[in-house]
Amino acid sequence: MVMKKKAQAAMEFLMTYGWAILVVLVVIGALAYFGVLNPQNLLPEKCTLPMGLYCRDHIINGGTPGSIALKLENGMGSGIMITNINISGQILNGCTIDLKTAAPGGVDNYNNLDGWHIANGDMGSVTITCTSVADFSGKTKGDITLTYCADTSADDADCIAFSHTMEGELMARVE
Repeated sequence: MVMKKKAQAAMEFLMTYGWAILVVLVVIGALAYFGVLNPQNLLPEKCTLPMGLYCRDHIINGGTPGSIALKLENGMGSGIMITNINISGQILNGCTIDLKTAAPGGVDNYNNLDGWHIANGDMGSVTITCTSVADFSGKTKGDITLTYCADTSADDADCIAFSHTMEGELMARVE
């Protein structure tokens, strides 16, 4: 008789915890199904570049072709000449701009260099057109590759020979 009571107590213990675990799993499943636990929705929007060049604002416009607008601020201690920006990622294809031929406001010919000149402490905006932005709603991630040289380079050949590459990342909602 004592053995049956112990077995019954053990079975009741297991059943109580079993139902509780089942309820927790159903709640987690419902939250995941409705997108509450989607990490894309939980992560903040950001645009980061290495120290010295700051991405102050950004926007991704969807559609085919889509575009990405960046507002950059130079805090590197001296002026720079940006020659190329490329952004690639999950849904971003062919997002590149050759700033030697298509700089914002026209090609700067600063110090006999072709590109987009940003003086130290100045801020400027650039719009990069993509060959396609997949039909997507929500946040997406992209990798930014930016090529620049010091605005003290003697000419374009010097700028090409002493160009630097900077990499950053973009996490933004497609609008």
